[in-house]
Amino acid sequence: MNKLDIWKFVKNELENAGEVTILVVADSSESSPGRQGFLMAVNSTGEIKGTVGGGVLEFKMIREAQALFEKRQRSELKTLHHDPDSEGEKSGLVCGGTQTIILILLNKDDLPKVTEIIDAYKDASPKLIIIDQEGLSVTEAAELKYSAEFEIFENGEFKYFEPIGIKETVYIVGGGHVGLALSRLMKFLNFRVVVFDHRNDVFTMEQNEVADNKIITAYENVGRFIPESEYSYVVIVTAAHVGDKTALKSVINKKVKYIGTMGSKRKIKMIFDALKKEGVEEQLLEKVHSPIGLDIASETPEEIAVSIAAEIIKVKNQK
Repeated sequence: MNKLDIWKFVKNELENAGEVTILVVADSSESSPGRQGFLMAVNSTGEIKGTVGGGVLEFKMIREAQALFEKRQRSELKTLHHDPDSEGEKSGLVCGGTQTIILILLNKDDLPKVTEIIDAYKDASPKLIIIDQEGLSVTEAAELKYSAEFEIFENGEFKYFEPIGIKETVYIVGGGHVGLALSRLMKFLNFRVVVFDHRNDVFTMEQNEVADNKIITAYENVGRFIPESEYSYVVIVTAAHVGDKTALKSVINKKVKYIGTMGSKRKIKMIFDALKKEGVEEQLLEKVHSPIGLDIASETPEEIAVSIAAEIIKVKNQK
């Protein structure tokens, strides 16, 4: 679930009921079903938004969240072990690993902070959420962080940091059928979508109702529009190998999370050989995902989009 929707639920509860408990997976290991950054909100009647991993673990944590209302306790830190033979507190799961969850009881005083979080998500303005035993705070991101961090100290106090307002963006070079299908799928996956094409009369660009930005420019210029970031993903799916080669050369030096180029092995070899003759180093080409996407024997634009999206998600979630 979109975290923005969860924070909107939190805001609504604070405005109407005056309090709500949030649960954040601060740390996890091995096969834990709830990964770092998972977020869930629970109100006093047990209604939930989001998840911390599901199953019996989540049922247990919903009860813990409701107990905070009764105890009037500001915060709690729970480390659960997914192993029935563990000496620590057991989650009820058997998948192995551990999961540390922070529970924070929010009240009306936290409403301005929650509103600031929501605005950061909407405006893509980088902020840093800080959660400790005293509660929730929000600050400007003095230093851009790309992942959450968790610290626990000898005295039992803890601190969790999470960057927000930095939107993962997929830059799709080629506004044809594959570009359109991928745009719709990546938007569904909560990515910001920017699409490029060098033609101004492509009907699939006109049909692209989900793109946050559609840019008509020569493919040799696309690199100018793509910022270097761990949140930038570049997908090259132009209508011809010449366009693919030109676009790839424009972005190959970019420090981004992902670059992928569509095409058969033969076509990719032709493009790479041509780029090497033009001075592009082998090590730069080695970082390109090509042929693009996971191998699922995809044929239609929609199937190709699924294979590309799956590969991007795999890269995004790799630690």
